Amino acid sequence: MKLDRVTAELRPRETWEASDFGARLIRRDAGKIYFVWFAVTLPFVAAAIAAIWLTPWAAFIAPLYWWFEPIADGPILHLISRRLFGENVTGKDALKQTLGLAWQNRLFLLTPYRFHAARSVAMPVTQLEGLTGGERRKRAAIINNHAFRHGMGLTLVYQHVALAVYLGLIVMVFLFIPEQYQDSLGDSWFSMFAMDSTPLSATVGLLLVYMAQSALQPWFVGAGFGLYINCRTRLEAWDIEVAFRRMVERRAQRLRNGRIAATLAAVAIIAAMTPLREARAQTEELPDEIPPIEETDYSTRVIADPGLAGYWSEADILPALEVLEADERFEQWEEQEVWVPKREQEQEIDDQGSGVWDVLRSMGEIIAVLIEFSLWIGIGLLLLALYAIRDRWLPYLQRGRVVQRTHRRVILAGGEVTKESLPDDLPGEVRRLWSDGKRREAMSLLYRGSVFAAVRRHGVRLPTSATEGDCLRAVDLQGHQAQREHFRRLVAAWLPCAYGGSNPDDALVFSLCDEWPAVYGETS
Repeated sequence: MKLDRVTAELRPRETWEASDFGARLIRRDAGKIYFVWFAVTLPFVAAAIAAIWLTPWAAFIAPLYWWFEPIADGPILHLISRRLFGENVTGKDALKQTLGLAWQNRLFLLTPYRFHAARSVAMPVTQLEGLTGGERRKRAAIINNHAFRHGMGLTLVYQHVALAVYLGLIVMVFLFIPEQYQDSLGDSWFSMFAMDSTPLSATVGLLLVYMAQSALQPWFVGAGFGLYINCRTRLEAWDIEVAFRRMVERRAQRLRNGRIAATLAAVAIIAAMTPLREARAQTEELPDEIPPIEETDYSTRVIADPGLAGYWSEADILPALEVLEADERFEQWEEQEVWVPKREQEQEIDDQGSGVWDVLRSMGEIIAVLIEFSLWIGIGLLLLALYAIRDRWLPYLQRGRVVQRTHRRVILAGGEVTKESLPDDLPGEVRRLWSDGKRREAMSLLYRGSVFAAVRRHGVRLPTSATEGDCLRAVDLQGHQAQREHFRRLVAAWLPCAYGGSNPDDALVFSLCDEWPAVYGETS
């Protein structure tokens, strides 16, 4: 790091001021940073959408994309760090480093450290300082001692704001739906994120998450980098070093200016004396032979670096040091209480026994790390499993709610079903049509009336243009026991009649009609 080329003021800052300093670095090069962000993330989003539509694991694609999302943080961190220290790095230069930085940051991509609560502060230790293993852990412990709590707070703020942006986008789309369609399209829009697991819902959810990330993720990386730089400024006194460098430069500039002025004065004096010397030269005879000029070997001349002695004398430095030592700010001290693991008292053992204990201790540490990683991986798999089977347990969270009796539109694959299209005595009309030989019309009326009653009277929620399979799954998840059994029998009788030309038995149809009032009640 070249502190003499730094492009911003390095000084100890308050913690949240340091976060704002990192955000200002992002704002200064926002064009380059967002070029890097979109160039890295858009191919991942396109691949994720293709996987959602072409594979049967649509529910797992969005969490997988989220897991590898920090790949884009590496080039952003590379760009703002190099720009801070005066290097003219472009977005294309940072983009070329993406794969190398991803491998360098593999700790935050392939291990449970992906869940690090202060990842924006921990990542610079690995990437910018190039540390690994025990050295990285020791350095991270020093940084975390000063910035971990604020880094964790920064992560929590980022996650909550990202969630707010995500939910805000969902509500904003709902507000653009015309009021007359909010009962149908609006309910379908909200149910897409709560109940549906179709490729369309997964794609829309992924795009909304990506929009929220694009608005916040680069600023999150910059704020964490600001905390990291502020911590190093405090620990390594970068501000004092920069101040001394600037003092040396100013002193050297004064000396250069003095030498230039002296040189100009000497030239002026020589120029003024030139006519006199020419007059004297006319009265003197030139010698017959001009003595040769002695050659000097400049290649062997060594000029020693005077250090500070070339700029200040000891009499100049000592008073300044006395003033610094007498400053009250250097007398302040702070007491910190640090918790460390309790270790057993050391026992006197021979060299052979010490080696055995070292081996056992190393094996214990390895086993402990494996167990910790296994627990994190188990938690991750459990969360993925809960997300995959959300259709089974989410309906249980809705039990006990007051069912809203709003007039939802019922739109099936064959068209919309309205109250006006159904008779008042639906079972009686079905029996009449069946007796007149209109078997398919009778079964269609019974099916449409059952779906309409399940939605209007019992609050079953259906996706738009629902097929028989969609309706059956919705009733199985949201209906009561008698309704589920009745609807299964109805669908089993309706499908062969509708698509195979095979009519059910009269006894089955009349049995369904007899049970219908007890299961569904009135259609309104």
